[in-house]
Amino acid sequence: MNKFKALVLDKVNDETNLEIKQLSMDDLPEGEVTIQVEYSSVNFKDGLVAIQNKIITSYPMVPGIDLAGTVIHSKDEKYNPGDEVIVTSYQLGTGHFGGFSEIARVPSGWVVPLPKGLSLKESMILGTAGFTAALSVQRMEDNGLEPSQGPVLVAGATGGVGSLAVNILAKKGYEVVASTGKSEQEEYL
Repeated sequence: MNKFKALVLDKVNDETNLEIKQLSMDDLPEGEVTIQVEYSSVNFKDGLVAIQNKIITSYPMVPGIDLAGTVIHSKDEKYNPGDEVIVTSYQLGTGHFGGFSEIARVPSGWVVPLPKGLSLKESMILGTAGFTAALSVQRMEDNGLEPSQGPVLVAGATGGVGSLAVNILAKKGYEVVASTGKSEQEEYL
């Protein structure tokens, strides 16, 4: 596939334009791993990029701060064509073309093998918010947290990371106290 579609944010003079464009492999930035993107999620940070044109380091830019897909080419022997992978964080979608494209090329250090038990689609349903929540719970447990120690407070519990942290903690047997600054979300919590 030499030509593919991507959502591209560009800036000419002081005007920005967001549109679906045809790109070629030559348009992609440098990186060791080329991925056929199957899924990406929409995050708050993507809104800052696509709607408010903030946190962009250069134009044109393909937004999308995470992606899940299949390796189609790799210069790194850790990854082979056919490997299912995810990419989150770093400068993806803000300083390096991101996941809102049919094809992405990224540095191999950004690539993570798809965790066993998750499909590509499920990994992006959870997305960066789920990854962040899971890392937070893991860090607390690495530091000695156990369900027997009492309730765990999750601030911002109606947001993406917070709501997933509540779910992860509850499933692991913790008593969760959820808080938010959004009074209209009281019934949800």
